[in-house]
Amino acid sequence: MKKNCILERFKGRVGYQIFVDRFYRYREKSKELDGRRSKKWDDSVPDWWPDADGEYRNEYFYQGDLQGIIHKLDYIQSLGVGIIFLSPISYTYTNHHYDVCNQKIIDPYIGDWNDFRELCENAHKKDILIGVDLVFNHMGAKSDYFKEVLKGNEKYKSWFEWDKNGNPIFWYNFKDMPQCNKLNKDYQSYTFNVADMYLENGADAIRLDLGEILPKEFMINFNNHVKSKNPQILIESEMWDLANHRENPQIYDEQVDSVMNYPLADAIIRWVRWGNFKHLNYTLDEINKYPADAQDLLWNLLDSHDTPRLPTMLIGEGMCQDPYKGRIWDIEAPFRTINGMDTYRFRKWEIDNDYIDIEKSIDLQEEASLIQYLCKGIPVIFAGTEAGLYGYKDPNNRKPFPWGHEVKKLQQHYQKLGMMKKENIDILKDGECCVEVDSEFFKITRKNKYGIILGIVNRGNNTKRIDLKERGTEIFKLQNSSAQILNPHGAIVYRY
Repeated sequence: MKKNCILERFKGRVGYQIFVDRFYRYREKSKELDGRRSKKWDDSVPDWWPDADGEYRNEYFYQGDLQGIIHKLDYIQSLGVGIIFLSPISYTYTNHHYDVCNQKIIDPYIGDWNDFRELCENAHKKDILIGVDLVFNHMGAKSDYFKEVLKGNEKYKSWFEWDKNGNPIFWYNFKDMPQCNKLNKDYQSYTFNVADMYLENGADAIRLDLGEILPKEFMINFNNHVKSKNPQILIESEMWDLANHRENPQIYDEQVDSVMNYPLADAIIRWVRWGNFKHLNYTLDEINKYPADAQDLLWNLLDSHDTPRLPTMLIGEGMCQDPYKGRIWDIEAPFRTINGMDTYRFRKWEIDNDYIDIEKSIDLQEEASLIQYLCKGIPVIFAGTEAGLYGYKDPNNRKPFPWGHEVKKLQQHYQKLGMMKKENIDILKDGECCVEVDSEFFKITRKNKYGIILGIVNRGNNTKRIDLKERGTEIFKLQNSSAQILNPHGAIVYRY
């Protein structure tokens, strides 16, 4: 059976990425553990400064939990979401949980395996699938495994990477994240066991953190193991570049099913903000070279926990306009010195400039998200962006969800997008895609045996005349546009 058929259940869904600590706390606050600091939910100003020794440890928590997600499933469902992607939930010392200690244990602030199983069961009743974020490139320096090695225990030494002088190799020189030896068979068995625990408790999909740098042998072995347990599990790899530009593209053999689509996010936002149609055209042409099944399963984000929030990228200061100098979110250049990154000065600049007039970004966000939903792949919302959260990079993009203070117009927009996607899933799940774009207009056609969907977006400030002679059924519009008139920042979508 072809992969496309096995993974059919994922195609055409809407995704929702949740940074668990910041989504919703349902249980009473737990007592503080392991030197952690707790913050009040309505205190959205991040602790951006370093600790007394100059380190940035991210040890403050809002204590969002799995029960909180369970009790917000109706809200998530109202957005038309069909798959939730969770940030890591295993026990660690930081709020982001990427410095993993033991991925077989769920962090006590977040819940336990009973909570995870309950989340999966309740989500499945609403036809919502659950994806988990697994971290196998590195562990936390405070993990029991690494601490045992430092004590002289040789059992786990081969699980980690060491330089020629016998010193541990740290990912990106972060001293709290020693890199793991992904080719070690014992370590691979550990990663298989972690995946098994999530699958046995109800997970439907796996995102591999830093998947783009994991060795091919590891990726093939991991894929084969997971698919032998359940061939219907979706495996997505974190990837920041175009897959076909990588030495190991991962999507052309049995490594992963698809990848995170950061290049498309960059190209869409640049077009909406500056009209850079050549960059968007080029990006779409390259993505169109991917295998069809990988295209249908692309994780089509516009922002994430690693980029500024979408509204900030659309109207905020400091964004990178020139695609030859980096992605739109590559905003650290002014803060790099001969001694490396001046993290303090960068974070202070972010916090000093961390304000936008959200009302001025709404029209642009509506345009960008409509294009996101019409392209091939799974559109993924970073939880809170649909409610009006803005902010620069970590930690400003990881503020708690603004329950009770949401931007209702944006929420309603995403609800309508979700409805459009769900009601036209027969075409949007796998229909052929053709795009025509210039500095003002974006025209997209999706087509298969069930029909044709045609969408036109006007990014300009002027009214544009159009003439859709063959009238179909209107399924979406922006700014009260019609088959004859596209109002400023307007759009019209028809089904034939």
